[in-house]
Amino acid sequence: MCDYTQVEFRCGHVRYTVRAWCASYETTHKRCPPSVVAIEFRLDERCGDCRVPAAQPWMTRSSKNSRIQA
Repeated sequence: MCDYTQVEFRCGHVRYTVRAWCASYETTHKRCPPSVVAIEFRLDERCGDCRVPAAQPWMTRSSKNSRIQA
């Protein structure tokens, strides 16, 4: 069985990350039932679904017709 870490976020969501793939997965690439071997609390951050996206330089708002001059 593959070893997983259960990660609990501030928003209350839970995610599972792989710590180690088992030999069966490495040869067949078929997932087996997860075995949670550790729990990690990330109470200072939200999960990827709830996180506010970081502002990127290319994300600036501009009017649709900013190139057209009157």
